[in-house]
Amino acid sequence: MVNAFVNPFQSMPIRFILVGGVNFAFGYGVFVFSWLLLGNKWPDWLIVLVATVLGISEAFLAHRFVTYRSKGCWWREYLRFYLVYGVQTLANMLVIRVFVTLWGWNAYGVQLITLIVMTFATYWLHKIYSFGGCRI
Repeated sequence: MVNAFVNPFQSMPIRFILVGGVNFAFGYGVFVFSWLLLGNKWPDWLIVLVATVLGISEAFLAHRFVTYRSKGCWWREYLRFYLVYGVQTLANMLVIRVFVTLWGWNAYGVQLITLIVMTFATYWLHKIYSFGGCRI
């Protein structure tokens, strides 16, 4: 007989979505707080950078221990994780620069949409590259 109940936490994509929700709230909250506090004092790219560094560090710990349950070489995984998000950060800076600074769109809405779109690609990049083992 087939068990009708399947534990959703056994599924890596489900764990990624749940952890990603927490990471998203944390990262977006840091961005909003930084923008409100420093938006008139710091350049837009610096606010994105600070929010991203804090968000990446929190996300690495959550994904390493909860989503991917990695027992690999943490320092290599951490560097790879940063590389994946480094590319995402550069794209994010470009989007904010164009849509907010040059075109005058709402920073909160642009950042919200940008984070949602970029989340899908990072699942696979982390699964294959960031937490893909200790090879260099």
